[in-house]
Parts: sequence; structure tokens; C-alpha cells
Amino acid sequence: MVAVGSRLVRLVRVARVVPGLVAGATCLALASACKPDLDQTISLVTDPSVLAIQSDPAEAAPTTSVKYRALYVDRSGTIPNGGLRWDFCEARKPLADLGPVNAKCEQTAGDWFVSLGDGEQVAGTIPPDACKLFGPDVPPPVPGQPQGRPVDPDTTGGYYDPIRILAPSSPTPITIDETRLSCGAGVIPAEVGVEYQHRYHANTNPVVAWLAVAGARAPLVASDQGTNPVPAGAHVTLELAWASCPTTDACGDGVCGPDETSTTCEADCTIAGGCSGAERFVVFDLNVQAIVVDRESMAVAWYTTGGSFDADRTGRDATDLATTSDNGWTAPTVAGNVHLWVVLRDDRGGVGWAEYVFDVR
Repeated sequence: MVAVGSRLVRLVRVARVVPGLVAGATCLALASACKPDLDQTISLVTDPSVLAIQSDPAEAAPTTSVKYRALYVDRSGTIPNGGLRWDFCEARKPLADLGPVNAKCEQTAGDWFVSLGDGEQVAGTIPPDACKLFGPDVPPPVPGQPQGRPVDPDTTGGYYDPIRILAPSSPTPITIDETRLSCGAGVIPAEVGVEYQHRYHANTNPVVAWLAVAGARAPLVASDQGTNPVPAGAHVTLELAWASCPTTDACGDGVCGPDETSTTCEADCTIAGGCSGAERFVVFDLNVQAIVVDRESMAVAWYTTGGSFDADRTGRDATDLATTSDNGWTAPTVAGNVHLWVVLRDDRGGVGWAEYVFDVR
């Protein structure tokens, strides 16, 4: 949780992580182009909490329709209808402000909010001025103030439109997340801009492929399929997996990579096919003034209603080609059902999750 204004606000987007380490809150001390660590919650769920928010698609241009869903939970499991209220927060953050979003976004009402609706899932349209307020386009003038300048991208070349979620029954009723915007690369040489436009492909949400106890013959069953037995007080190593994405582009592999376009590979890119793991993507490197190919890092947030994890956060760096992340979990010493959630994030704003139930015996 982060202090915004006079209240504690839950923020759920995370920064890049180092393998095996908890993501640290380091970006606030760096330049404005750094993506801040926005997920500082602990792993034990005791009260109603919004753990994650997913947008579908994971990256969208202004006026694009987007579906949103929230992972809203308490100690009894996922809350299907928690009375959530959703809004875009169209208050532009002052460039001199080192906070992740404008403090106005943590207020309960204001003319800077654009309603998205109520419920666990909502749908809406990215505001038409999103790339002016939060992206590389020249922002609209403010009466009595000098002309503002565009927002700097994060390290992945991304821009983000804030979303505010109200959860009345939660001890931290305000959750702020962000939708990644498709705004282009900003002000770059024209010939490079054309190349960037052809080679950049919008992000795809990651998917939890499976979760297993290390050494077991089969993955755990998800919460909608049953429970998983575990001895009381046992310490188990949990292994989470995601898809293996191509490290080089090959036409016909079903993934439209950074070296493919709809012209060079119609089969993969006519309907741009992404990958639900760590994707490769292009970014304009300001230091070398050229387009470079990067790869997503993957972060895992672990939550449970009982027992304890060895680490609240794990993950894989962009240079690590492994497609799994391990964490130890110690079961409670008291018998009963325990809920466990794993939230998988890439560092371009994509999110996926899964829920499991352990039968502690």
C-alpha cells in the first residue's frame, strides 16, 4: 500500500524483479521514466482485498473497447459480487510529482472520473484524450499555465491510463491500477517511427499454465475443480509455470514477433497472435537512438488465507529464459481449507491469475 494524499491506497501494478527476490520500491527515487513498484501488499489475506486487475486486451489505443475484471478476495475465497465501482481517473499527474498517479485519483468523487460501471467485471472505452493526458502526445492547454510537455515512457516504452476501483467493504477501499496505452513511440525520427509502428505488437496478458508441488506427478487442481490435500504443518515447494514464448521469430509458429509483420508473415500477424508468457517486443532506446528488441520479465505475487510463504514475491528477469518460478509454502498446523492465489504479471502491464484450495489434514 502507498500513501496518497491523506489515505492509504492499494496499488497493484509491479516493476521488474530480480529472480528470487521481492520486488523493491526503488523507482520513486529515480527518473520519471521508471515504472514504480505498485504492489506492496503482504501475502496473507485476512480482509476483503483487491489483489489484481486485468484489462482485456492488455494494451489498448484510445476509443478502444476494453473489458476489466478484478480479483477481489477475502479469507473465504474469491468474492464473486463485491459491489466494486470502477472509474477512469483522467487527472493528469504533474510532471514534478514523483508519486505514481495524481493524488486526485484517490478521492471518492470528482469531475476527473469517467464511470466504467459496477461489479466484478465491467467494460468501457479508453478515453479519446488518453494519449494526450498520459502519453507522448502534446497535452491539452490548462488556462493560466504554460504549455505542458508529454509524459515520459517507462523502461518498456509504455504509457498508462489510471483506473480507480472502490471496494466499500475493504479496509483499503481504494485500489488504483493502470491500463497500458497504445500511443506509439512518441517523438522519434520519422523513418524510425515507421519501422517501430510495423514491428511493435501490443501486449498479451500472461496465463498461469499450471501450479504444482515439486516432485508431484500432476499439477494441482484449480479451485473450481476441487481441493488439494496437504499434511498440517508441511512445508512444500510450489512451482508455477507459464508459456514458453519464441526467442526467435519463425513464420507459422502462431506468434507475431518483433521481426514479423502482416506483410512478412500473414499467417502469424494478420490477426496479431501474442504469447501468454514472456514476450519479446521492440522499444525505442533513447540512449542509442535506435529500436532494440527486449523481453518481458515475469513477476509472481503469492497470496494465501493460511500458512506462510518463504517469499511474498518471486519472478524471472528478462534475461532468464526459464518459464517457472518456485516458492516455499508452510501449511497451517490446524486442519481445514486454505485458499491460495498466484498472480502472474509481465512488466508491460499484463496480468493473469489462478486460485487453488488446499485441504489441510
